[in-house]
Amino acid sequence: MMRYVLAIAFRDFRIRLSYPVLPLWDVLVPVVYLLVFGSSLERWIGSGGAGLDYPRFLLAGVLSMVSFGIVFNSSYAFFEDLQGGIFHEMLTYPFARWEMLLGKLLFNAVFSVLGAGVCLVAGFAILRIGVVPSAWIPVAFWSVVGTAGWYFLFTWLALNLRGFNAYHTTTSALYLVLMFISNLFYPTRQLPTAVRWLAWANPVTWQTDLLRYYTYPAADLQHLPIETAAFVGFVLASFWLANRKLNGTIE
Repeated sequence: MMRYVLAIAFRDFRIRLSYPVLPLWDVLVPVVYLLVFGSSLERWIGSGGAGLDYPRFLLAGVLSMVSFGIVFNSSYAFFEDLQGGIFHEMLTYPFARWEMLLGKLLFNAVFSVLGAGVCLVAGFAILRIGVVPSAWIPVAFWSVVGTAGWYFLFTWLALNLRGFNAYHTTTSALYLVLMFISNLFYPTRQLPTAVRWLAWANPVTWQTDLLRYYTYPAADLQHLPIETAAFVGFVLASFWLANRKLNGTIE
């Protein structure tokens, strides 16, 4: 079983190498957000306004952005395989469909952990954001879990949407809404009431708070147990949708 999973993961790795801008984009863009926003918005959102350490606050959001952004670009490769007929050819190969899903997830999970590591190193080296070693494994764990949830969701979308315009419009709109109606860049208490409720119902907010618990211990996370249960439920529901579609009829 594992040789098929590893072979699929290696295929996705080779595909990424054929477009070297994408891996750099997946990792460097979150780092740029962290360094530019973390240093320039401290006086506005941080100590000068909301009374928090904004660079440290932002770090968890950037870690969420890593797993979210990597999956966003990887799902397009899945979509291209489906539109080009390569996906249907792969269905004739001697491995189960869930192994294809797991292999692609393995690549994305490893990549997200590496991306999170780059962000932690950049945050420490330039902004002096120290994360205690005991938090490294939990951060890696929730990065992988988050990557899995988003990967399953975007895989389900890639398998359902037909045509580039439909795919690009849907995923791009979802990307922007999920990113900016959340606590990724700013505390939810500073948002208008209606937007605040939408942010609280956003899985990006749940994942960010889980990561913030380990990277910013002083953060006020009163609803973390509820968010943890909700986020795990989101990951399981996304897996169910993706696996059900993958094992159904695909045109």
